[in-house]
Amino acid sequence: MGLLHFQAANCKNCYRCIRTCPVKAIEFKDNQARIVAEDCIFCCRCMKECPQNAKTVESDAGKVLRMLQSGANVIVSLAPSFAGFTPDPHGYIRRLYRAGFSQVRETAEAAEEVSRCYEEEFRRKGRLITTACPVVVEYIEKYSPQWTPYLAETDSPLMAHAKWIKERYPDAKVVFVGPCYAKKMEANQQPGYVDAMLTFDEVEWLPLLTAEEEVSAAAAAAAAVPADVPSPLMEARLYPIDGGVVETTFKTGSEQPASTRLRAVSGIENCRKLLSSLKELPEGYFLEMNACEGGCINGPAAGDHIHPLLKQDRILAYRQHPAPQGSALPMEKKDMIRRSFRDRSKAPVRYSKEEIRDILLKLGKERREDELNCGACGYDTCKDKAEAVLAGKAELYMCMPYAQTRAESFAHVLLEKTPNAVIAVTEQHLIKEVNAAVGVFFHTDSQQLLGLPLEYLIPAEEITLSPGEHARKKLYFPELRKTAIVSAAYVPEQQLYLVILHDLTEQEQEQEKLRALKQETVEMAQRVIENQMRVAQEIAGLLGETTAETKVTLTKMKRLLLEE
Repeated sequence: MGLLHFQAANCKNCYRCIRTCPVKAIEFKDNQARIVAEDCIFCCRCMKECPQNAKTVESDAGKVLRMLQSGANVIVSLAPSFAGFTPDPHGYIRRLYRAGFSQVRETAEAAEEVSRCYEEEFRRKGRLITTACPVVVEYIEKYSPQWTPYLAETDSPLMAHAKWIKERYPDAKVVFVGPCYAKKMEANQQPGYVDAMLTFDEVEWLPLLTAEEEVSAAAAAAAAVPADVPSPLMEARLYPIDGGVVETTFKTGSEQPASTRLRAVSGIENCRKLLSSLKELPEGYFLEMNACEGGCINGPAAGDHIHPLLKQDRILAYRQHPAPQGSALPMEKKDMIRRSFRDRSKAPVRYSKEEIRDILLKLGKERREDELNCGACGYDTCKDKAEAVLAGKAELYMCMPYAQTRAESFAHVLLEKTPNAVIAVTEQHLIKEVNAAVGVFFHTDSQQLLGLPLEYLIPAEEITLSPGEHARKKLYFPELRKTAIVSAAYVPEQQLYLVILHDLTEQEQEQEKLRALKQETVEMAQRVIENQMRVAQEIAGLLGETTAETKVTLTKMKRLLLEE
């Protein structure tokens, strides 16, 4: 199953994905945003927030359709949040049967057993963090691994359900239908149980392969017990709303020790803040954690057009309906749904104050008050942005105030229009700013020169930078085959040196052509003199006249040509 993909052509440099990513798992290079897979927790907030639809998750709809058309035994594990997506839950289930699925089973079946495991483990350990949300698990393993000992050692309802289905129906294909793309990531981590995933919308696209009158028979055949056996309410249908896991795990009226603290936290930012504010989980705390604000009913594929309160009302109403026959899962092999966790965090990279300060100076942030911390670049502070630049995840020009200041500067316009190459150099002889003509003269990307020593372009012995001295020198750059007048002056207000290169290459080439022409003329005059002298001597021998006057005249002409 495919994960999160990026369509580069659609990216418009708005940095909205970086701003919304809770772990900044996005790098920006060559004017395109890219997802850093090993850092991503797969919350898919960037996909929901992207106004250009540049990020997508590969659909399994075609794969599922081929399964159904092949006549395979395809069983649905239907997330409990489906009831919030549709005003007619039973009609939605009938539609799945009509699409050709052999069974439509609610994931809540397994959630009932998962909650029993939660309660047993909580009573044994005295503190616990739920693991129903794969995004929370991913975040803790990658960014807060000190919390892994508190994670419930139980599969999520989906994985527990898929394992039970595969155990009971070995030939079955399991298709999860739900609002959470992170379930694809979770399924990939335990391959062989979930064969595909569909969102609620994708179900609507499946063609109907079964007639309406056949649906009831198919549903009855899927039941494991006679229809006249009464079924209890399925409490785990509350899992997708805030507090639903707590309410399912600790039924209303059940006795709890006085120290028990049952808490529900939703929204990845709220989860991060809570984990960062505690050194350890206090005794008696049972934490239900969900990365999506308000629970799974607000997952990335849960239907944004439906208000969360309406989804909650629908979930609560559907919970009152009796569970389908055969929905109680006999989980004799509880070890089958046990899981473990590990530290998957990266060693932090520490940058020195000097490195960070250097980047801030390149951004024009010379004083503390220049650090606006506006967040327009996607990072919370200018320091965070500087560290991202050092890490290769961000570009200098992503700073909006910096870009605006440059764009609005009249001096900048002049610098960009002048044909002369202009270089602003710090007192430490580091290149701080260049205009486009520098890139043309040195045949390089101007922006790549920022922060490099000036001697990278001009040998240090060829020009002297001194506050009290105005340097001017004609230099030849053999590797470029170019000549320029190089001038340097100190600007005390900015504490910078301004180095200007006036390209003389074309003038030098024209002068060289003129010199070559003169040399050719001189050589021609010399040949004429020699020829005239020879002829004159022959005539003089016949006429008895001298050739001195002719020789003097031609020699004067030759000398004049050489002197010009």
